[in-house]
Amino acid sequence: MSEFAPIAIFAYRRTRHLAQTLDALEACPEFARSPVFVFSDGPRNETAAPDVAQVRALLQARRRANFTIVEAPGNLGLARSIIAGVTRLCNEFGRAIVIEDDLVVSPGTLSWFNAALDRYANAPAVWQISGYQFAVPEFRGRDEGVFLNLTTSWGWAAWKRAWDRYDPNATGWENLKSDPLLRHRFDLNGSYPYARMLVRQMEGHLDSWAIRFWWTVFRAGGISLFPPRSLVTNIGNDETATHTRFGLLKRLVAQPAAEPEPRGFLLPGEIGVRHEDDAAVEKAVRSSQNIAARTAYLARVAFTSL
Repeated sequence: MSEFAPIAIFAYRRTRHLAQTLDALEACPEFARSPVFVFSDGPRNETAAPDVAQVRALLQARRRANFTIVEAPGNLGLARSIIAGVTRLCNEFGRAIVIEDDLVVSPGTLSWFNAALDRYANAPAVWQISGYQFAVPEFRGRDEGVFLNLTTSWGWAAWKRAWDRYDPNATGWENLKSDPLLRHRFDLNGSYPYARMLVRQMEGHLDSWAIRFWWTVFRAGGISLFPPRSLVTNIGNDETATHTRFGLLKRLVAQPAAEPEPRGFLLPGEIGVRHEDDAAVEKAVRSSQNIAARTAYLARVAFTSL
C-alpha cells in the first residue's frame, strides 16, 4: 500500500478545467507516488455526451501507472458519484483525498493533506481536513492551521472512521424549520444560509452531498482542520458550472487564490476551536456575502440598462 493517501478526482464534462486540475496536481511531489482514482460520470443527456467523451479521451491520454479510471455507464450526478467514490476508497484505504474537476491546488497541498491525515488519524473530534480557506484578514500572517466548526467541499480529505458516520438522510433536518436558534448556529451564527441549502436539498431542489455532510458533522459536534490561507482555487464558477452557476455557493465570489508556494503550514498541537478563529471566519464569510450581493445588483443594473 502507498505511504500516501489515495486521491479521488471527480470529473464530468469540463475538459479545460480538468486539464488545469491535473496540471496542478502533477506539480505536487506526492502525486506520482499516490494511488489516483478518477471517477468520470456519464452524460446526463445527449447534449452532454460529446463533452463527456472528450473528458474520457483526455484521461486516457494522461493516464499514468498509478491511475485507475472509473467510467460510469450512466449519469450518477455529483452527489451520488462522490458518495460512491469516497466510500470505495475509504473502505479500501481507510482514508481519501477528494478533488473535483474545477479545483486548482498549490504544490504543497498533498503534503498538507497527508501530514494532517497521519497526525489526526486517531483524533475522533476531527472529521475533515480542508485545503480551502476563506480570505480571512486575521490569518494573513499565520503559519499554523486552524480548527473550525465547519466543513468544506472545495478540496478535502477524511478518514473512514468519519465518512462511515455520514448521514445522507440528514436525520433531524426538519428541526431547522421550527428552531431559529438551531438555524442561526448551523448558518455560522447567521453568516451563510446553510440551513436554507439543507432544506432545499431534503425537499428535492438540490443535489448536494456536502450540505448533508456539514449537517452530520454539526450534529455530532465535530470539527475540521483548515489551512490559514487557501491551498485551493475554485476555477469552476463560470458558465460551465453544473451546480454553482446559479446556486448559493456562487455568492461566495471573494475567493482567495491558492498559496503559490506555501512555506509549509504547521499542524496545531492542540485540538480544538478558538472562539476568535470562528469569529474571524464568520466575519470573512459575511463580507463575501456583501460583496456578492453588490456584484449581483450591479450586474442586474447593467443588464436592464442595455
